[in-house]
Amino acid sequence: MKQNLPEAHDHTTDAPRADLRLPLVICAVEGSILLLVYTLLVYYKIPHPLITGLCFAGIYALSAIILFSVYALRLSKIHRDMALSDQVNSDIYRIFRNTVDIPYAVMNSDGRIRVINTALKDILRFRSPVCNIPLGEICPGLTMEKLMAYAGQANMLPLHHPEKLSEPTAHVTESSDLPVVRLSDERRYKVEPYAFLRRGERYYFLLFRDTNDYLDLVEKTNREHMVLAYIVLDNLQELTQFVRANYRATANEIESALSDWVGGMNGMLREYDRDKYMALFSEEKLDECIKDGFSILDKIMSIRVGDNSFPVSISMGIADIDGTMQERDKVANNALDMALQRGGNQVALIRRNSPGVSYFGGTHKTMESNTSISSRVSASLLEKRLSQCDRVLIMSHSNPDFDAIGSTVGAYRLSRSILAAGGHGAVPVNIVMNLTCETFKICARHLSAVPEYEQVFIDKNEARGLVTPHTVLIVTDVNNPAIFEAPELIQSIPARDGVSSIAVIDHHRLVGALPFVPFLHYIEATKSSASEIVGEILEQSAYADTLLKEEANMLLAGIMLDTHNFTRSAGAQTFEVTYYLYSRNAHTGTTREFFNERFEELQVASDFDSHARIYDDIFAITWLSDDHIPSPDDRIAASKAADKLLGIQGVEASFALAIVGKNVIISGRSKGKINVQLILEKLEGGGHFDMAGAQVADASIPQVYEMLKEAIDEYMAERSFK
Repeated sequence: MKQNLPEAHDHTTDAPRADLRLPLVICAVEGSILLLVYTLLVYYKIPHPLITGLCFAGIYALSAIILFSVYALRLSKIHRDMALSDQVNSDIYRIFRNTVDIPYAVMNSDGRIRVINTALKDILRFRSPVCNIPLGEICPGLTMEKLMAYAGQANMLPLHHPEKLSEPTAHVTESSDLPVVRLSDERRYKVEPYAFLRRGERYYFLLFRDTNDYLDLVEKTNREHMVLAYIVLDNLQELTQFVRANYRATANEIESALSDWVGGMNGMLREYDRDKYMALFSEEKLDECIKDGFSILDKIMSIRVGDNSFPVSISMGIADIDGTMQERDKVANNALDMALQRGGNQVALIRRNSPGVSYFGGTHKTMESNTSISSRVSASLLEKRLSQCDRVLIMSHSNPDFDAIGSTVGAYRLSRSILAAGGHGAVPVNIVMNLTCETFKICARHLSAVPEYEQVFIDKNEARGLVTPHTVLIVTDVNNPAIFEAPELIQSIPARDGVSSIAVIDHHRLVGALPFVPFLHYIEATKSSASEIVGEILEQSAYADTLLKEEANMLLAGIMLDTHNFTRSAGAQTFEVTYYLYSRNAHTGTTREFFNERFEELQVASDFDSHARIYDDIFAITWLSDDHIPSPDDRIAASKAADKLLGIQGVEASFALAIVGKNVIISGRSKGKINVQLILEKLEGGGHFDMAGAQVADASIPQVYEMLKEAIDEYMAERSFK
């Protein structure tokens, strides 16, 4: 690292030199004037010109002698002043070195300390200020290379001449990139390096600023930094509806456990609504909670209701950020929403200086909640927003399945009914869909009996040109923008007061914060499918009787797909929505025809079967052959293969791998003991407790197979720890 370093002060080289230009100019001017006068006198023939010339020469010589004498005296005085200044500076340096309480040292380019002042000598207990020891002996762990790297980051080199080191510089006092070392007095010092040259050799002036008290204060402030948490009971109210148990007694037991937990952290717990609590405690205690994996979750799970067969659970949103309490309140509420939308029984933590959201828990599946109120509120929000729009677009995820298509069809009917009832029947409503997908073709044939659907479906290229400043976008069965059918649409959807004209209706766990603020945010991970949620919204709205038979069949197909024919994740609400669909003339026999396999699909299923492997006794993994020609339908085939593997005795979770496009997709399923969503989150995937998926770009199936096994091992290690 070549640098232009300042030369150290040296009076033998820096003393002012004799500048003869001024006296020489004066002498030249004077001589010219005298010569001109003498020439004029000779021209006018004065008597005795020789004597006159000698007089002029004498005058010139005398004036020159006087002039140079005065200049020599002035130069001599300057030299005396310089000598006195050097002597005073030397005396001041000796006084500074011996009396100033700021430690410093001088290091050569080899990284060896040559000189230290009295303050540093006393700290190190050296006998002499002159030494020749390595930097690491004074500052353990700090090498010349590390110091130079720090100095380069902080722009410390080069800075000043040594005689100007006392001048303040903003980047010196404000720099936080300089190394902090602990000297032998057990105090911490920030090392500020300054470079200079002394007779061609490079040296470094190291200033040790005592920051121990400041760092202690910062650490204490960080430890005592106030953390805000919101806690809710996930399912106590629902549980007490199904078992004979005293609600208040169970709630008191839970509150006592929470009070003991928060009290043990010297914090404060307050109930602000039924089954809802606010807690305040320090960041230091938060770190302890993180280390033990928030064991309070398991402690609450150990509290049973009724006949001891029903566990209760809590969800928690924690904000550990800088800013006002109002800002922390907002962040904690958002974190709690994320924990609930991921299925509950977990902690969502948002920390300062930490990207994204951290999750803890979620190892047990929670009971489905009764959300009919949420459905009615959602319908009301849609009514309000649609009354102000001039176009509605509906979309789901890419490579749609029956749940994606069924939920978009249900959302279409709801939107069309709301618009017609409000006198806005002319507002166009379109569903953005992959029109080449085989699953869509099956659905399109069924919907062809309804003339209205001839112009409803459009592809994403056409959708881009239809967005207006008053367009409303409804997204179903997906909350990850990366796999939206048309992810670019969200950038062009307008927003008012920071709230975008986008509604999200989904049953998958929320992986991270959405890049926009939706006006309707209905993500319920305890639901079996997005079709169930949309069907419930329709049922609870004033437009329940507008659903057509063909549309009811589409919604039923979505529910049947995600519940594996009502054998998985089907709760009481699922059957209530199914009953509603039956009342709208849906029929299981008709819907089952959607699932009839083609011969090619049977061959793909056999290929999956031939590669099935058991991993760690309870996991089943399969994949397609290398010579298989990839097809968009392989995503659905992988889902079916994962479902089928759950039928193997002893298997608790299953995964199927396939190549779709340029990605390797993974479809995960669980019987309810293993959280496949947490496993596939480690591969940037998502979903919910017993049904999840992921896709890995630029990788082969063998590579993803190994990555999946590592994710399983990591999940099982975390599960064992907890």
